[in-house]
Amino acid sequence: MKTVGIIGDGQLGMLLCQAAPELNLDTVLLTSDADSPAARCATKSVVGTMDDTATLEALIQQCDVITYEREDVPPAAVSLLREAENAGRVVCRPSLDVIEMIQDKANQKRWFAENGLATLPFVIAETSPETLAAAGKELGFPIVQKALRGGFDGRGVQLLRSETDFEKAWPGETLLEKYAGEFRELAVLLVRSSDGDMRYFGPVDMTFETDYSVLDTVMAPAAVSDDIAAAAVQLAKDAIECMDGIGVFGVEMFLLSDRDVLINEISPRVHNAGHYTLEACATSQFSQHLRAVADLPLAETTLIRPGAMRNVLCTPALKAEDIHRPAQELVSEEETTTYWYGKSPARLMRKLGHVTALGDSADVARDRVDAAWTQIQEEAQNA
Repeated sequence: MKTVGIIGDGQLGMLLCQAAPELNLDTVLLTSDADSPAARCATKSVVGTMDDTATLEALIQQCDVITYEREDVPPAAVSLLREAENAGRVVCRPSLDVIEMIQDKANQKRWFAENGLATLPFVIAETSPETLAAAGKELGFPIVQKALRGGFDGRGVQLLRSETDFEKAWPGETLLEKYAGEFRELAVLLVRSSDGDMRYFGPVDMTFETDYSVLDTVMAPAAVSDDIAAAAVQLAKDAIECMDGIGVFGVEMFLLSDRDVLINEISPRVHNAGHYTLEACATSQFSQHLRAVADLPLAETTLIRPGAMRNVLCTPALKAEDIHRPAQELVSEEETTTYWYGKSPARLMRKLGHVTALGDSADVARDRVDAAWTQIQEEAQNA
C-alpha cells in the first residue's frame, strides 16, 4: 500500500484524505492541529509547521510521495524536500520546480509568455510613479496590480483606474496586467499522470462575490459554444503538458468579449472550482489527483449530470451568529448536498463549506444551490 503525504490541512486536504481509502492509499497529513477535521480523516498526522525541519523530516520518512493542498510552500521547505527527492527518499508531485514557478505570479506570467500560452499583456517592475505611468501608457488604464505571492480569495489584487490611484499602489516588485474589460471567468481542471495520460473536467463558469472577489458559484458545464470549450481545454492541455505537470491543476481563464480565451493563472492542486465533481462526474477531482500522484491509472471524468457549486462564505449574518458546524456532509432533497468544513471561528468571507447540486441543466442546479444558501442565511438570522 502506498502512502501519500499531504502538505496542508484545510478542506482540500480533508477531501483528499476522504478519497484515499477507496484507492487503497494511506495518507499522512502535515497539520498544525492534530484534531483538525482534515487530520481526523487522515491515516496518520504529523503535527507542526511547513517551515519546521523536524516536522518535514517526519513527513518524508513516512511517505512514498508528497503532494500539496496549497502552493505557498516556504523556500526552506522546498529546499529540504528537493534534497530528500534527489536522494531518492521520496517523490514530490507536482514537481518542486512547478511549485516554485507557480507560487510567484511574476515567474508564472513570464513562463506563460516564454511558452507561447495566451495571457493578458503585462509588465513586471518595481513600483514607482514612473514605472506605473509607463505601464499605464503601455497597457492602458485601468491596470490590474497583483501581489507576487500569497494572493488568493480576492486578496493581493487591486485595480488602478488612473494616475490618481498611484498612491495606493503596493510597493516593491509587482505585476501590472492589462484590464480584461468585459469578460467571463472559466476554469478547466486538467489531470495528468506521470506517463502523460491526460483527462479534464470542464470548462465551467465561475462567478465571484463582488465586494471581495472570492469565488462564489460554479456551473457545469459552462454556457459556451463548442469551439470556445475546445479552445479552453486545448489551452489547459498545452499549459500542463509544457510544465510536465503531474496531478490535478486548476487552470483559470478569461473569456473576453471578442471570444478569445486566455489563461489567468494556474493552481497546482485540486481546486475550489472542481468541488462539483464529487457528485456530477464519474470520478471526483480528489480521486483523480491521488491516482495521478500515486501512479494509479486515471479514471473517466465524464460529466454525468449538469451541476453547480456555491461556496458557503461567512457573511455578516453568519459571523454574527459565530456559526460553527462540525465537518459533515448533509444530503437534502432535490439532489442537493451541503458540506461543512468544521472551521471555527467564523471570519468574514471565510469559506465555511460549500453546497453542490445536480439538475437537468446547470441553471436548475444553480437555482438549487442558491436556494440552499438562502436557507442557511435565514437560519442564521433567525437563530
